[in-house]
Amino acid sequence: MVTTLAHKTKRAISDPNPVRGLSRWTLRLDGAFLVIAGSAALLADTTGHFFGVGPMAEMFGSPHTVGGFEAHGLAVILGVLLFRAAELADRRLWHTLGLSVHLLLGTANLMFWSSFVQLDVLMVGVVTTAMHIVFGCVQAACLWLGPRPKGAPR
Repeated sequence: MVTTLAHKTKRAISDPNPVRGLSRWTLRLDGAFLVIAGSAALLADTTGHFFGVGPMAEMFGSPHTVGGFEAHGLAVILGVLLFRAAELADRRLWHTLGLSVHLLLGTANLMFWSSFVQLDVLMVGVVTTAMHIVFGCVQAACLWLGPRPKGAPR
């Protein structure tokens, strides 16, 4: 039997197990968020560093741009992996990865909050940090509610 994207999507939408459905959609939405936000940040990092324009214009020629560029590029890569993992049967590892990513990125945003203020991108900081908190909580819920390996305590 040939399984098409339409069949997979129909199966995912009509999944009778709500936890599996939550798990699948969490990975999809989280992956999409990381790809979109990471790509936008990569573009801002690049145009700010090389051309001195956009929200990161103050980073024009700065040797410190590399850290943000690397972090945002890794967010895109991890987003693609989470999105793809939504179709796997065992997604526990991927929820752990998603939770870890959002703990790191959300904590970094809070620790270096003054960067958002100094670069005059406070609303970006508020929105992305809120999204890291939301996705971190939902990833944790998927881990808590999802199936556990045999013999693992609840």
